Amino acid sequence: MSSRSFRLNPGEPVPDEVRRVALGRIDHALDQLRGRSDSTREEAVHEARKDMKKLRALLRLVRGELGDRVFRAENTCFRDTARELAGVRDADVMLATLGDLEDRYGELPGAGTRLRPALVAHRFRTSAGSLNPAAKGAVETLGEARERVADWPLETDGFEAFEEGLGRIYRQGRRDFRAARKAPTAERMHEWRKRTKDLWYDLQLLQDSWKPVISALADEAHELSDRLGDEHDLTVLREWAHRHASALNGAEPVLRGFDVILDNRQRGLQQEAFEYGARIYVDKPSVFVGRLESWWEAARSAPSPDRAST
Repeated sequence: MSSRSFRLNPGEPVPDEVRRVALGRIDHALDQLRGRSDSTREEAVHEARKDMKKLRALLRLVRGELGDRVFRAENTCFRDTARELAGVRDADVMLATLGDLEDRYGELPGAGTRLRPALVAHRFRTSAGSLNPAAKGAVETLGEARERVADWPLETDGFEAFEEGLGRIYRQGRRDFRAARKAPTAERMHEWRKRTKDLWYDLQLLQDSWKPVISALADEAHELSDRLGDEHDLTVLREWAHRHASALNGAEPVLRGFDVILDNRQRGLQQEAFEYGARIYVDKPSVFVGRLESWWEAARSAPSPDRAST
């Protein structure tokens, strides 16, 4: 298995595997931010921010092992690093979200027609500032974080290392799903989105214990995460448009037609998300965790191909 593979090998000691995955994500982010890849500047930022999200999902998976002090310190480190790199990426996402609306609905009503030039100008202003200070700061922070990985308090060599964290992630996602379905406010949808993304990443980490089945579960979580991500992007676009209504040569009332389009698209995405959520969060947390534990232990006890051939 590649040293940077975002998967945990059931046949290897759990502490070693957790450290390997963490170092792999940090090293990948460092390569991106140092320009040691074929990525454009924007792509490099996107890749590095994804690495931060994966690292935070890994931390949540082994939170029971790390303890609250180490978990909170490292989680804050990777969260803040991602925030430092956010500006250009956020502008790109808003443009992509607007493009999707234009593809679906054609010419947008009201001030929606003037959003694209305003967003393009916003992106230009954002990208005009040098990324170097933010990237340099992130590289320094990640270099320090890399040194700390060896000191993470990881001792348990078994699924028990994941049990508390996985149960917490699934329980919170299940709770947030029910709350969002009851009242789909922007805040509730956003909280559900965050926990769903954690579940998706952690299923990727655990998929080698029974790849056909867990990969299918991960794919479902990915589809749900995409719906929730698209729904959240619409909220971000709406908020930006209303904050900058004066720059669109009109007051907020001219955005009403645009808001109707956004409402229609968001309702559709929410409905799809609730359908996925009803399938993914059907189990009690103890049942869900117990199922994955049985698959992990079965894979761990199975003879490796090398041993089987001798």
